[in-house]
Amino acid sequence: MPRGEHGEIDMSVVHVVAKRWRGGWEFHLGPEDVTQGATLGDVARQVFDYLETREPGLDHSATSLGITFDLGTLTEAVDTAKKAIEKAQHAHLVADTRLRTAVAAMHRERYANRDIALLLEIDRDRVEELLRSTDSR
Repeated sequence: MPRGEHGEIDMSVVHVVAKRWRGGWEFHLGPEDVTQGATLGDVARQVFDYLETREPGLDHSATSLGITFDLGTLTEAVDTAKKAIEKAQHAHLVADTRLRTAVAAMHRERYANRDIALLLEIDRDRVEELLRSTDSR
């Protein structure tokens, strides 16, 4: 159990290391404190149930979980995929901003919506949606 500087149990944040095993997941709270669950969705319930058995009556309502995933050989692949997703989401936001700017500029120059759609290779409904979301009208 995590302890404060005076030996008291510190339950503000419980650090958990989740490790996969053949039966699901092990949730390590410390060298001697391990509980298990079938899925990662079980982590909060399992950990708080476990803590209640270790320290009955202790209020866990203000406790948060800090979860680290030990994925072994898959860690690098998962980290790389997450970074790629983050970059793609950023690129999508940039593209959407540029598209909105182009549509608004073309609209101010009195291009027809269907011409804007054709030139930008997007659906006319998307043009109208973008125009509704800007103050260009």
